[in-house]
Amino acid sequence: MAKRFSRLKYALKTLRTPAGDGAIPDAPAGTLLAKFQAYEKGETVVKYPRSADSKPESLLQASVLPFYFGGVATSGTIVKLSKRSSEATAVDAVQALCNLLPVDAEEHRYERGFVPAKAVVFVSTGTNTVDASKITGVPYSKRGGKSYTLPYGASAAETKESQVRKDILTAVAGITDASVSFRSERI
Repeated sequence: MAKRFSRLKYALKTLRTPAGDGAIPDAPAGTLLAKFQAYEKGETVVKYPRSADSKPESLLQASVLPFYFGGVATSGTIVKLSKRSSEATAVDAVQALCNLLPVDAEEHRYERGFVPAKAVVFVSTGTNTVDASKITGVPYSKRGGKSYTLPYGASAAETKESQVRKDILTAVAGITDASVSFRSERI
């Protein structure tokens, strides 16, 4: 996010006089730059409340076989999965391909620092709304829909992340108005 608001930050710097090294003067009142300056100074507090149907509810446990270990059955690692994502019927086909296993307390364990590979599936409702930025007031089009984050892992047959991703992409192609993005596994 290094480039976020870079042009507005530059515009604030140009408000100084050429020889001035002091504080940046206030931007003209009522302008987009003034709204951004108030945000930068901490005068404007921005909150993004979540609607009740977008909250994850509770977190469930599942196990995945990390790609790092090549899908070896004894390498099962316990991961978190939101109840909302696990019960979403819109992504049932995708979830079936994520190779999630029931937790076996004797075989599987938590791996410190392990972050599973994740597929973030966005299912669009097809409706767009126009909203205004809470920082600058500039209107933008907001795409309606819901996203579901699903961890995925290897299996005995599919030991490479690219193989599982290919299967997930095929399943998402079968869902109307859906898209997917991936985050790789980290150990």
